[in-house]
Amino acid sequence: MKITVHGTPENTKSILDLLEDHEVSLPCNCHGANACGGKQYDFPCNLIPHEDITVTIHPRESFGGLALSSDLNKNHLPDTVLIDLGTTTIAIVYYSSLHKTVFYSEVFPNPQLPFGADVISRIKYDTEAIHKHELTHIIHDTLSQHYNSFLASHKKVSIETCLIGGNTTMIHLLLGLSLEGMKAAPFTPVEVSPDKLSFHRGGTEIRILPWLSAFIGGDIVSGMLYLNFESRKDTCLLVDLGTNGELALVYDQKIYTAGTAAGPAFEGGGLSCGTPAVPGAISDISLRGILPQTQTIGNKLPTGICGSGAVSILSQLLTSRYMDHSGILTDKFPEDGLILSRTPTGKEIRFTKQDVRQMQLAVAAIGAGIDTLCHTAGISVDCIDQLYLAGGLGYHISISKAAASGMFSSVDVTHIHAVGNSCLLGLASVSQKTDNLSQRIKDICQKSQEVILADDCYFQKEFIRHMTY
Repeated sequence: MKITVHGTPENTKSILDLLEDHEVSLPCNCHGANACGGKQYDFPCNLIPHEDITVTIHPRESFGGLALSSDLNKNHLPDTVLIDLGTTTIAIVYYSSLHKTVFYSEVFPNPQLPFGADVISRIKYDTEAIHKHELTHIIHDTLSQHYNSFLASHKKVSIETCLIGGNTTMIHLLLGLSLEGMKAAPFTPVEVSPDKLSFHRGGTEIRILPWLSAFIGGDIVSGMLYLNFESRKDTCLLVDLGTNGELALVYDQKIYTAGTAAGPAFEGGGLSCGTPAVPGAISDISLRGILPQTQTIGNKLPTGICGSGAVSILSQLLTSRYMDHSGILTDKFPEDGLILSRTPTGKEIRFTKQDVRQMQLAVAAIGAGIDTLCHTAGISVDCIDQLYLAGGLGYHISISKAAASGMFSSVDVTHIHAVGNSCLLGLASVSQKTDNLSQRIKDICQKSQEVILADDCYFQKEFIRHMTY
């Protein structure tokens, strides 16, 4: 579609900011630095128009950005709360379902983090009798505190609906359900009736999206609703990169799902100088000459390296001969790691041999997972028409560099699209029309088939293959 944005001689906004005013949010791999030379779209992303300009936005590039940013609309009071309950972070959006605008949003660490960085450690903690329901009380108190604080500051707001998506473990903890069946294989979640997931508190209707399995939660169901997986005729793949890597492939009106243990590296966890994708995080790296060229989120002073930066450097290690094609680091790689930059206090930001190993494992897990889903469906990876990359990582990653690392197997780079937080986008889309939500979820459940990667010999073979380049 074509969009005309209004530019004036006094304008100081970039073309991306002006498009945001039209409620069109475009992912930009270089954050407006025009590092791609205008190749990502048909206009340079750092353009500051001083007169009217018409640009072409392809449908697959426009995802109606429900961005968690300061670009908010205070003209329409919210009637809905959208909550993405993640293992590492929680995102809350106060949303006007009538006007499709964000009134306020916030992201904060999951308060359960001190009790375990991943779902396995949370399950272990919760199932110890002495700690029973402790994590449930913690998440209840935190959500209530944030919600009540917001309402206290906005007296005129009346919330009619609260929609919640999250991975299976986080929702079990939210509802106080037993995690005994999730401690070990075959990892069986509790079966709950629909009325347990839809209820009222005061004048607010609360709806929690259901999980499909232990590893495919309501957050992924929400993403599939956003992308209309239940009715699509093409072959497409949803890849959600976070603490857990979730995959969903739709082909021939069937949906194949899998969870793959990518580890926390995609969110900066476990890296020697790792940080979440926050302003100042190194998000892209080019190893040219003596010193690396780095790009940070928001063009702020560097504070550490996030997942997208780590993915970026992995592909660069190959092209710059720091690593050979068998995946082994060469003598060129410094023993104490590559110095990428320094923090404002002068602390060195390094990428170490252990960091390389963590990223190799994470990338291989995703690539092998994609191969295995396609193998199960009886198709080649080349048959994938569209790959939708979800999660905060997707907005900051260089897709071409990620593809060079083998993360997306052999999917054509031009078929890969970053959609941002697909859970929140899905919750926002269903908030506008909830009358057929139950039927749409039922359709997704009936069409879904889980693929257990841990028991799959093909996955093991592909995982080893993806550890080489």
